[in-house]
Amino acid sequence: MKVRINIKLFIVFFLFLLCSCKPIITFEYLEITCSINDKYDYYFGESIQINFSILPDKNDFERKFRFFEDKNTASVNFNWDGSTVFIQPILSWQKGQFYSLDLQGTLKMADGRIYSTSVYRSFIYGEPENSFDLLSHEFNESTFIIQFSKPVSIISFEEGFSITPFADYHSEFLDDGSTVIIRPKNGWFINTTYLWTIRNMVSTDGYLMRKNYSGRINGIKDIIQPSIEYICPVDYNVSGSFWHQVHSLDNHLLDNQAIGFSFSKPMDEASVISGVNFSPSINGYFIKETESRFIFIPTSLYQLRREYRLTIADSVKDTSGLTLFEPMQILFTTANQFLQITSITFDDNINPMPTDGTISEYTMISQMPIQLKTVINFSTVIPQKNWNDTVNAISMNVLFPASANSPALLSAYWSYNGSVLSIEWSGFSVSSGDIKNHYILRVDSNQNSVRNQANEYLEEDVCVIFIAL
Repeated sequence: MKVRINIKLFIVFFLFLLCSCKPIITFEYLEITCSINDKYDYYFGESIQINFSILPDKNDFERKFRFFEDKNTASVNFNWDGSTVFIQPILSWQKGQFYSLDLQGTLKMADGRIYSTSVYRSFIYGEPENSFDLLSHEFNESTFIIQFSKPVSIISFEEGFSITPFADYHSEFLDDGSTVIIRPKNGWFINTTYLWTIRNMVSTDGYLMRKNYSGRINGIKDIIQPSIEYICPVDYNVSGSFWHQVHSLDNHLLDNQAIGFSFSKPMDEASVISGVNFSPSINGYFIKETESRFIFIPTSLYQLRREYRLTIADSVKDTSGLTLFEPMQILFTTANQFLQITSITFDDNINPMPTDGTISEYTMISQMPIQLKTVINFSTVIPQKNWNDTVNAISMNVLFPASANSPALLSAYWSYNGSVLSIEWSGFSVSSGDIKNHYILRVDSNQNSVRNQANEYLEEDVCVIFIAL
């Protein structure tokens, strides 16, 4: 069976549809124009205008329209006037900022028709001749000079300029604010590299700087390592100290005399204090006389004739952070000598008694009670303030047998300005038969007892052992 199509009838039906029904097919072109040309670099209008040749579905347009401030989505206000929409960011325009808008994909018209759209614009808001830029920057030993194309907002500069490591600085604005001079309050750190950054800077007329800038600046260069010029005894006084520069420490350092350290450059105080050590240890503290001279003040007496080792570590550094080339060691012995007992005599004899441990015999004066005068000759004068302590450091005791009488001190007196001490004792037992009564005269070497004006003391106890006959 064959089906025949009536061509004439089909044409009549198609024309009827075109004339009597809502059109479902259209050949009308949708034209979209924007107040921003696709070749614009700058735009300075109050709002962006987009015009449609066919009235669009406003809700569909507003859902699909995207607006960006820099790279971030920004909210906008839409104001319609027929098929023209006026668009403004909810927040104020930022002059000098980069903006872009985008409308892509299908867009529904108010009459239901659907069109494909592709609209993209990008621009910098403002006028090109008013762009805000960094023109130059220059660093010297004391200042960092920044030159802008127009005056910068002071608040913006303080918030947008940074420098690391941190330096406390003062900003001076010249030429109505287009030149900024940075001066560190305490100077630039030596041998330090700084990183400076300028971000989000705004001019006084509201233009945002399009770029961020950064760079490096170097502080003052210092490559000369510090050295020790001399170490010497110092007569310390708060009103002024005297440095014995011509003398080394060895055999020149007296009592608790201070020690001076002179360096070739200004030094880091903390590193000097931690880097100087004595062995055996010496209690004391440091005084900074100048940036390069330091004084160690001992708080106790040096040990007599004891060899000390002074070590200066190579960690000691100057204010630039440069350390000593190598560590240093100095051996020294103090100048003070031990106090000596030159002789000990009994009664009026001129021959001294042995003090080397030899047991000698001595015939006591025949009287009751039996008495003995001991005369002790010192190598130097004992000051009067030490006389009592010296007498208390001298004892006379029975060595054996225990049955012998213990002598008692009767009197003590000084002569020859304090270099000779005479002590009288009483109550000895003389030897008889096979019983030999041994006695010992002892001068104690305690440092706090027998001392001369220079605080010199006996190196060891001095003893006389004798048999009382």
